[in-house]
Formats: sequence, structure tokens, C-alpha cells
Amino acid sequence: MINDPKSQHYIMWTEHGTSFVVSNVGEFSRSILGSHFKHNNFSSFVRQLNMYGFHKINRTPRAQRTSTSSQTWEFSHPKFLRERPDLLDAIKRKALEPDPRERGR
Repeated sequence: MINDPKSQHYIMWTEHGTSFVVSNVGEFSRSILGSHFKHNNFSSFVRQLNMYGFHKINRTPRAQRTSTSSQTWEFSHPKFLRERPDLLDAIKRKALEPDPRERGR
């Protein structure tokens, strides 16, 4: 998706290729997510990224942030780098932590 020329208006690598940026979240969700996932919900996309160890990079001060759909979101993962497909196998889903309420039962 990130290397697809049809997606370049919505998702792209940063200059150094160590993170990627999603811009125009509303249009990205409508035009891109549904063709790659079973949903077009940006919050679900972010949740999935978090489950695989990606981190959001905040570059906009809180006072200057606008609505979610018009924000630019940047994400990084130490093993998700431009021109390094050999690292992709090292990206694993985080293990689920046990529910603390289940202890002692």
C-alpha cells in the first residue's frame, strides 16, 4: 500500500525512509483502507499498527492539532524501513497480556 503509486497522495515514506506519513485521513480511509483491509476505519488501522509495535510520532503541538480527518499522522517501527523488505519477517504481533482480573480465580 505504501509503495503503490495510487496511494501516494495519502500515504508515503518520510524523506529518510524510517517512518511513513498518512495525510488526509478521511480520504485515506475511504479510498485506500477498504481495498487492503476488511474495514475502512482509521482508528482500527491505528490499533493494528500499535499491536505490531508501530509508534505514532507527534510533530504537531497539541494546541495546533485539528480534527482527526485533516491531521497528518506519522508512524515508525524499527523494522519497517524503506528498501528493507528483508526486515518485514521480524515484525510480530505483540503477545496479549493476561487480564489482571483473571488472576486468583
